[in-house]
Amino acid sequence: MTVQRPRRTQAERRASTRARILACTAECLLERGYAATTVSAVQERTGLARGTVQHHFPTRAELLIAATTEVVDIRLARFRHEAELLPPGRDRLQSVVDLAWRDLNSPAFFTALDLWVAARTDADLRERLVHEERRVFTEMRRLYVEVLGEPYASDPRAQILVEFTIDLLTGLSMTAMLTGTLGEREAVVRRWKRALAVLVGQLPSDDLLDGSPLPAAAN
Repeated sequence: MTVQRPRRTQAERRASTRARILACTAECLLERGYAATTVSAVQERTGLARGTVQHHFPTRAELLIAATTEVVDIRLARFRHEAELLPPGRDRLQSVVDLAWRDLNSPAFFTALDLWVAARTDADLRERLVHEERRVFTEMRRLYVEVLGEPYASDPRAQILVEFTIDLLTGLSMTAMLTGTLGEREAVVRRWKRALAVLVGQLPSDDLLDGSPLPAAAN
């Protein structure tokens, strides 16, 4: 006997359509950027009528403001997934550098940059972004501490070094976004890993400029 599924309520259909629109908007932001994410582009991607999209989000501004949460959720999900894939047995402070570098070179991060620039002249977007960026930073800091584990987690230097790592790699990623010089970027990351090894006492200070590989535990 065929069991018929219960019909979805109007509220459930509305919520499903809204979620579909936001997911497609986030995809468009990630792939095409803020400027190219128009109502028409989103409508085409969803396959819905333009009137349906505008029924849920009457203006482009409302659509993009709502979609910032989707973009942050995508970034956090990817970040958690990358954290779970970190290989065991490696120095955890060095692993945090790898984790941060992958996040700060991801489409979700570059989309965040796009939104930050747009928010400079859009007060409503800026208000939403401030809230969402607090959320993403809070969750990422929690994950960084979790990844670090002991003895780093209880070392007061570790939090400062993680902050320095994020700041340095953010600036490096933003600069490289224009220049596209991958080799130079990777060289800076390697030098910073060596500097961290010196700062936590894994390497002597005169090894800071040494070009030899890092110790196995910190490579």
